[in-house]
Amino acid sequence: MTRDEVVAWAESHGWKRDSWGHYQRVTPQGNRYRLKLSRIAARYEVRTEYGWVRLMSGYYRDLSINVDGKLSGMRR
Repeated sequence: MTRDEVVAWAESHGWKRDSWGHYQRVTPQGNRYRLKLSRIAARYEVRTEYGWVRLMSGYYRDLSINVDGKLSGMRR
């Protein structure tokens, strides 16, 4: 996958770009998640009272979209 493909997937699944260029999503329960995209990798983070905590990350070459339409290939 490429960064552009990840951006297209995120935008099509309701992720909104913030002022820093990261993609954020808020669940109905109030949890805030972020996709932080670098030049070579993507990070999946959650907002806590102490700041952002990385849950998973992966290089673009390892990422793919599975048959359910979810992003896969990130490791904990």
